[in-house]
Amino acid sequence: MAAEGAKTEGDYITFLNRAYGAGKKFHLHFCRHSHPNGLRPVEVVMRVIAEADRPDDEKWALFDRDSGDKTPEDIREAMSLAAEHGVHVALSHPSFELWLLLHFKQHTSAENGRSATVLDRLRAHPDANGFADYAKQSGERGKGLGPRREGALLGREKTAITNARALVGLCPHPPGGCSAKHLTEIASIPGPRSETKETYEEWNRRTGHAATCDPVQRDPSADVWRLLVSLGIGADHT
Repeated sequence: MAAEGAKTEGDYITFLNRAYGAGKKFHLHFCRHSHPNGLRPVEVVMRVIAEADRPDDEKWALFDRDSGDKTPEDIREAMSLAAEHGVHVALSHPSFELWLLLHFKQHTSAENGRSATVLDRLRAHPDANGFADYAKQSGERGKGLGPRREGALLGREKTAITNARALVGLCPHPPGGCSAKHLTEIASIPGPRSETKETYEEWNRRTGHAATCDPVQRDPSADVWRLLVSLGIGADHT
């Protein structure tokens, strides 16, 4: 598993391992990096492919659609590469912080790749203990988690999954063609060596979106819920 961000995503994976790994009998191997500006989406997918311990390991790439230096084609290229190599993608639009916010409340307004409103609502939520200074300064007040922030998230996974699944049904492109209501489990993807290789359209439908749905248009969206469902966390969602 690899992610675009250098801090919060890695902390979150460590949190999942510590809070649920032993009981659910899983261990997520996260490929940390030291790039201050993060990895580009294609680089995230390539790193997952390169560092998978075994060909049949479940592979996940986490990246977002913020308004930095990424172009729509960066996202589309990464998604196509992931489909070709059997990699699950947890795409966040606009940012990973939307997934954190969904633990506390729904958020349905399109942000056009900007995270300011998402961050403001996360910091201001009364139940988001420890997030008031999130991303405002370096260190403990910067990005990342830690005991207080993890404690605020813990036990709210079902709420986050429910909120994130609902966003799939609100996807604006194509109207009415996307829904996650039928997704009760996340099956393994056939890898590049499989005799039953999927097309991009088949792979795309795993997210609950229509086969031709453009990932760049999924605003807002947070697909980290699919990772939790695959791990059996918050599995009694509706």
